[in-house]
Amino acid sequence: MSQSPKPTRSGKPRKAGPRATQTRRTREELRAETLAAAREIILQDGPEALTARRLAQAVGYTAGTIYNLFDSLPDVLWQVNRENFSRIATLFKDLPGDDPAERLRALTVRYLDLVEAEPMLFRALFDGPRKSEKFPDWYMDAISTLLDGAAIELRALAPKLTREAAKSEAAAMFAAVQGIASLRASGRLELLTPVPAIDLADRLITRVLRDASTQGG
Repeated sequence: MSQSPKPTRSGKPRKAGPRATQTRRTREELRAETLAAAREIILQDGPEALTARRLAQAVGYTAGTIYNLFDSLPDVLWQVNRENFSRIATLFKDLPGDDPAERLRALTVRYLDLVEAEPMLFRALFDGPRKSEKFPDWYMDAISTLLDGAAIELRALAPKLTREAAKSEAAAMFAAVQGIASLRASGRLELLTPVPAIDLADRLITRVLRDASTQGG
């Protein structure tokens, strides 16, 4: 049975303050809520829309609280992208067959579909607010790991290709596919070519594989 608020010395009931009705949240819960709100802002309006003021309004506390939870506003974006890197990494799982060429083609199709479903979110991997070009080590490691995955497939096709050369080819391939994916998601690919994105990416992969085979054959 709940008790009524104790009266004050004047005899009037004591009013319940904000703390009496709010549940205290842990730091981890606050971070999770902030990242979820940031993700929604990016999904709706792109990474450039992620500001401290808008984020604070979305989660219902001050901008100062956000800076107590994260190192900076770019750090908020990077932490959202941490999940996105993990989602890209899952694309490498269960690629069909043993042919490296077909596996890379399948990987490309998966990535195009992923970006098309949430274009703003994946544009944020390489865009958004930042005060400097210095990215944290774990961020660069995440990108490096993805490139290593594609480089492994290239070296399976061309065993004599060095690890460095294969990774360089993988980076060029990823940059080109990212461009195709972004153009398709924005509806602007048709300004350049009537060729569908999947076919365009397939031509790209064919050229990369041919060059890799020539270098490491």
